[in-house]
Amino acid sequence: MTTIVAIQGSNYAAIGTDSRISSFDEGGMAYQITTLGAGSSKIAFNGKYILGAAGDVRAINILHHSFTPPVPSPATKGKKLDAFITNKFIPALRECFELQGYAMPERDSSEHLAEHGSTILVAIHGTIYVIEGDYSWTSDSTGIYALGTGAPYALGALAVLAKNNNITQATAKKAILQSLQVASKFDPYTGPPFSTMVQER
Repeated sequence: MTTIVAIQGSNYAAIGTDSRISSFDEGGMAYQITTLGAGSSKIAFNGKYILGAAGDVRAINILHHSFTPPVPSPATKGKKLDAFITNKFIPALRECFELQGYAMPERDSSEHLAEHGSTILVAIHGTIYVIEGDYSWTSDSTGIYALGTGAPYALGALAVLAKNNNITQATAKKAILQSLQVASKFDPYTGPPFSTMVQER
């Protein structure tokens, strides 16, 4: 599984991740732990974006190697950027996932027109968005984010280490690495090495 954490700074987005991949059998038991090799990560630059996924490795593969996201103009921010994510980015993401065969099968109990099996973290223009499995997006007023199985531990650590979004990029990266270390201590599906990326607004 995964732990991805992020801090929304006043003029930047800082994101970090672990490198552990867990494989599960049909009964939900983990039978193999893998550490991503050099050059692989659960977060990556894709054009002007930083994209990451907690959940299926297939989503990570598509985000990093198959998805060509639409790019907003440099001046797009605030509500206009929210609208761009809603009306341009998410439809393009859904189209790519479905083209690659990564979508939940239709079922009678489905509450949404379209679904996928991961939680996606997006940073564009130094602004963080979290896209859920039903293609809805959220942003958090606290400016701290954690996804994946180690999220509760990492989020608690971030709440202490990054008390406001006025911290420097260097302090944010340090807090992210420390929170990932905390998560790896308590979550068996989170493990080093850890990596961080920063995107300026």
